[in-house]
Amino acid sequence: MPRVSVIIPVFNAARTIEQAIESVRAQTFTDFEIVAVDDGSTDGSIEILRRYGDAIKILQQKNRGPSAARNLGGANSTGEYLGFLDADDWWKPELLARMVAALDRDPQCVMAYCDLQLVDSLGKQFQTSLMAVRANRPPTVKDMLDSLWPIMPSGVVIRRSAFEAVGGYPESLRAFEDVYLWLLLREQGPFVYVPEKLAVWRFAHFPAPLKPSGGQEAAGRIFRQMVKARYGVDPVRHVRARARAPRSILGYLGLDALAHGDRATARSAFMRAISLDPYRVRNYLRLARTVLPAGMARALSGKSGRAA
Repeated sequence: MPRVSVIIPVFNAARTIEQAIESVRAQTFTDFEIVAVDDGSTDGSIEILRRYGDAIKILQQKNRGPSAARNLGGANSTGEYLGFLDADDWWKPELLARMVAALDRDPQCVMAYCDLQLVDSLGKQFQTSLMAVRANRPPTVKDMLDSLWPIMPSGVVIRRSAFEAVGGYPESLRAFEDVYLWLLLREQGPFVYVPEKLAVWRFAHFPAPLKPSGGQEAAGRIFRQMVKARYGVDPVRHVRARARAPRSILGYLGLDALAHGDRATARSAFMRAISLDPYRVRNYLRLARTVLPAGMARALSGKSGRAA
């Protein structure tokens, strides 16, 4: 029986799934199995998975969303620990070694999580990370109820016993399912934070979109109802924060492109940000900087490192 089962939900990920799988196969820790769950793909993803033969276990289902796909993979795996890798992300070679060691050191811990490097849809790195704005410590339940904690599925390894105790990912949610699961798991025991960028999270919407955006509104309403029912708290700030995130990332990308003299990319990023939030005046000023003469653009200049 492998110590870790790596579960990869796959939906129309033909352009990225091979990189995800190869990043698992390149791990320095080798006692694992890979379970890929095709969630009703229509783009040839299943053909790519089949090329791996017996190296991975393949499951298929009609499209039911990432929660159902992850749960199916977990139910059809045997590892003591469960690692979840989204099909458009990838792992650094040391991820499993570091995460398993962290969990082995403390049997009370139910989940290990790490920092993640951010890249755009083409794989270009951002000069920041997801945990850059958070304290260098694992959260309490109160912490996660107070604000959106940037723990991502591709950056966690979970003790199977805890995952099964809470019933896995909530299948009624196609977004915010990770946030709700972290709350349930934190009730089971403490987390351990590994302060290294061991996973890579891809912003899949720019410059070449890999999947459609949006679709979180209904899930946000359900998520708020579930949290209010269980904890008596309305997580409206979490929903708003996640809605702002794409706009903020696009702003960061545009400013970074401007700093490197790439006005075309900056213009495209700011226009996309405006389409998501047409009331954000700052992005109109930034857009103006991409078309004005250099002197006038400098007059409108702000700090290039700010993404909001």
